[in-house]
Amino acid sequence: MDIDMLLSSPEELEGEGYKNIKEGNLKDGIKMLVRAAKKYEESGELKKAASLYKEAGLLLKDRLRLHEQAKPLIRRVAYLHIKLIEREVDKNEVNLVKLTNSCLSVIEAFTLLEDDNNLKKYAREFAKMFEDLGTNYLEANEVDSAIVSYESAYRYYDLIGDKEGIKKIAGKLIEIFGRIAEEAISEERYEDSGEAFEKVANYVKTIFGYDEKYKELMETAGKHYEKASKLAYAEGDLENLTRLLLKAQYSYLLARNFNRANLIGLNLIKMLNQVVNNLRSEGLFDKVGEKLMEFAEALIALGKIENAMKVYKEALDESGGLIDLRARIRISVIKYLAAKEQDLNMLRALDTIQFLIRNAKFLDAIELAENAIRKYEGGEEILREIYKAEGIVFPEE
Repeated sequence: MDIDMLLSSPEELEGEGYKNIKEGNLKDGIKMLVRAAKKYEESGELKKAASLYKEAGLLLKDRLRLHEQAKPLIRRVAYLHIKLIEREVDKNEVNLVKLTNSCLSVIEAFTLLEDDNNLKKYAREFAKMFEDLGTNYLEANEVDSAIVSYESAYRYYDLIGDKEGIKKIAGKLIEIFGRIAEEAISEERYEDSGEAFEKVANYVKTIFGYDEKYKELMETAGKHYEKASKLAYAEGDLENLTRLLLKAQYSYLLARNFNRANLIGLNLIKMLNQVVNNLRSEGLFDKVGEKLMEFAEALIALGKIENAMKVYKEALDESGGLIDLRARIRISVIKYLAAKEQDLNMLRALDTIQFLIRNAKFLDAIELAENAIRKYEGGEEILREIYKAEGIVFPEE
């Protein structure tokens, strides 16, 4: 197919660009992607244009090692997403998902460019923007949107190390989740109250650290998850029972009530064996991977890393290697290490990891999780066990 760089549509240029890249003609492929991106931009399809500029920039940077040539393309990504942000905030009803994704793309671009000044500038602007949105949503009694906005504001204040901003937003979130906990208790929605106490604990630790207040709140979260698990047991709902007990186990673990966490974990493992066998005998194989994942997470909380990785490998095999499971196993390790060492930095890393996962940035979350695990003595060995379970083999040193 003959492609005219001036007259061809952006779709045609994009398709031919990918074809060239697949065939190994990287430079020609990149040129076509850039030309397609420019045409998308001219027609107002800014998100599509930004996506292609990013792809072309990363190919120049990572495959051809042409770092300087990649910079203008990656910078263009940032400025297109800034335009998308401006468009979104001007709407009567803001789409928080789109807004958050564009903000993350701006930060990612300036991180790749190692442009610290612009990274901090825009992170500060995003923090204030989301804080204002949170306040407006709260005044309108749109609590869920207020939470999403305040949690984003918290993330950006944390990114720039603004301690006053972090504490201010943490205080607002503690107040909101405190009210949610009270309402959930009054309505006997114990899983919801457990989650709310866990959230309160998370933001309390921002102000006071990994201290008695944090541990008491996590202990309370664990008790509420246990109450919810008893209701599931009374209804004969074994699948929900194990899920809730796993939440209780980790809450007690982070509360450093190791006796309670271990007791629940040992009972949970017995139950999960039964549940997995039942699901297999009933032919419900689509649910087996999830329960095996819970099994692996329960074993990690008990410190049985090697055993956990064997079960984790089974979970990946049964589920087709879903990327969210890869993120979950690393989060479980971080929680275990945080509790074992009473390490506030591990918990702070977890805040960012979970924020990225909520916004479907699984690869970024996994990379950040691995960086956190590496800082722990023995972390490299744990990661090797994870990689082995995932089928990643390293040459012998």
